[in-house]
Amino acid sequence: MPLPQYLIKVYMYFNGCKPTVQTKISDDTESFATLKETLNNLLPDSDNRRVTKIEFREDWIDTNGRVKYNLIELKNDENVKTMWKSFRRRITKGPIELDAQIQRSVDDIMKCLIRLESSGSG
Repeated sequence: MPLPQYLIKVYMYFNGCKPTVQTKISDDTESFATLKETLNNLLPDSDNRRVTKIEFREDWIDTNGRVKYNLIELKNDENVKTMWKSFRRRITKGPIELDAQIQRSVDDIMKCLIRLESSGSG
């Protein structure tokens, strides 16, 4: 019998900026490409920037009993599955926190440079 699917609250930090973007993702999302596309759809502006790196904040308890965090880069489907395993055994039951690095595409930057060059030559 398959496990029921749940929507998990997620806090997104794009390029480390606040405020965070909040959303929910299904806990059966195991595809890195699907997760990346979901995050791309959340971008606060649409000037051809795309998610290039995703990190998951994993919590753990140190020897003094304090909660600490590791940033784990998600690169493939196996990393996403590991994130869910880690989330299910978390100490704190708050939302998942993801850091996403976003950048403009090289093609978009080249188009801007070409436009600037052609407009200045007249």
